[in-house]
Amino acid sequence: MKVCFVVRSVPGQAPNYTTTHLAFEAFKRGHLVAFANIHSFSFSDTQGIRAHVVVPRDRQVSTTREFLEALNHPYALRTDMSLEDFDVVFLRYNPASASGDRHNPAIEFGRLLKQRKVLVVNDPAGLERASSKMYLMSLPPTVRAKTLVSRNPQQIKEFIRELRRPVIIKPLNGYGGQDVFLVKSQKDINLNQIISAVAKSGYVMAQEYLTKAKYGDKRLLLLNGEPIYVGKRPAIYNRVAPPDDIRANIHIGGTRRATELTEKEEEIIQTVRSRIVADGLYFVGADLIGEKLIELNVFCPGGIHNINELYGINVGEYVIADLERRSRVWRTHAFQQTPGAGQAFA
Repeated sequence: MKVCFVVRSVPGQAPNYTTTHLAFEAFKRGHLVAFANIHSFSFSDTQGIRAHVVVPRDRQVSTTREFLEALNHPYALRTDMSLEDFDVVFLRYNPASASGDRHNPAIEFGRLLKQRKVLVVNDPAGLERASSKMYLMSLPPTVRAKTLVSRNPQQIKEFIRELRRPVIIKPLNGYGGQDVFLVKSQKDINLNQIISAVAKSGYVMAQEYLTKAKYGDKRLLLLNGEPIYVGKRPAIYNRVAPPDDIRANIHIGGTRRATELTEKEEEIIQTVRSRIVADGLYFVGADLIGEKLIELNVFCPGGIHNINELYGINVGEYVIADLERRSRVWRTHAFQQTPGAGQAFA
């Protein structure tokens, strides 16, 4: 395959990033691997869709750190290439992480690439639909926590009063655990300030606080709507919040622990699988608390490094092997279908 990973910053990649693990596994398997910065695209009627890419040349690498050294080495190939010549373009860019920027040019260019028979993951149309936590509201209420989305302070207060239990308040388009607050009741003296602070950036999500959150949340990696299993081991781990914090994100001090995937959690994933597959969301991170789905991460879900180290497995190798199969099927499917026909396939 020729596979291009689209990221916010090529030099900014780190050895423990999931993108790095995926690219390294593709590189080890002999594929041409390129990285493109999200702002390096161009389109013209004569040259089509192009991007400035970086391609590592040194094949004698044995770790993700050495792979990144090869990627950032002065001898790495840096050139404009037609993205239409790639078999796979893997979009690994979260617009919410770029100083609050909500615009995602990867979706627009990705849509054009898909029209030109390139396999784009995740599917640009699916990314657009799932670009907000509101996507969760389109899923059956039985699989998720009770939720209100509003900018009306009175509605939020009424929701808290009727629920009669603690509530998590966070930005609808937030990420990485930023501006997340626990409100114990509508009588909380800081409630007005919390709502006002969160509402400054847009809509507010008020979500039932699940008591099992004190034991952390679970990050489960999905491939084509199914939990990833390497052998008998599911690609899942437990993230536990640091003391005096309600957020379990690893980058803010949360700790990782081994865990299992319960039958109830399997049922939740099977309930939402058809929607995920229909939207072309091939590689997804599902966050679960107390056997409820609290979030789907579709732009650049992480966790491979932690899972690999916890269980001594190789999730990246599994993903790339499946992507090879998917790419072969896609090429056959894409060039046989009539223009405008065909959507995401299982």
